[in-house]
Amino acid sequence: MKKIFLTLLLSFAILSCETPTQTNSEFPSVVDSSQYEEIANAFNDALNSQDVDLAMSYFSDDAVWSFPNGVQVEGKEAISSLMQTTSSIWTSIENSDDTNYLALEGTNEAGEDFKVLLSWGASTYSNDMNSITIPYHNVIFFNDDNKMSFQGGYYDRTKFVESYDEDPIK
Repeated sequence: MKKIFLTLLLSFAILSCETPTQTNSEFPSVVDSSQYEEIANAFNDALNSQDVDLAMSYFSDDAVWSFPNGVQVEGKEAISSLMQTTSSIWTSIENSDDTNYLALEGTNEAGEDFKVLLSWGASTYSNDMNSITIPYHNVIFFNDDNKMSFQGGYYDRTKFVESYDEDPIK
């Protein structure tokens, strides 16, 4: 008899753990990340081919790029200038094959919809003389037109700074 009650109790517990569909959740929804990954990878491919104009076509005009040293570059033109400089330093930026992606969509407290791609893994930055690999975490927000409106990278900049004659991100 105890086994029957235990079986019923465990069955009820398992069934009650099933997540109901909620349309008015306060939490963002995990969505298929492939469309956002395609944009992020196309941006990276454009940089690797030294086509900064194409790379910039993936950004909104009012985009912001935030760096781990607290520097924020605001506006597509300013980001383009920085990309010209960094793409002249690094001729290849490759994400590891085991890069992880998570895409979320939801509504913030102000009632505005958002779309965000989170990624983490390792990236290797190379040029003719140098190659460095760093673990990173990246956040990209997309606007309604699926243009990148905010990008924030979180990583240790030590190896970068050691590689520069002058730090372009200051």
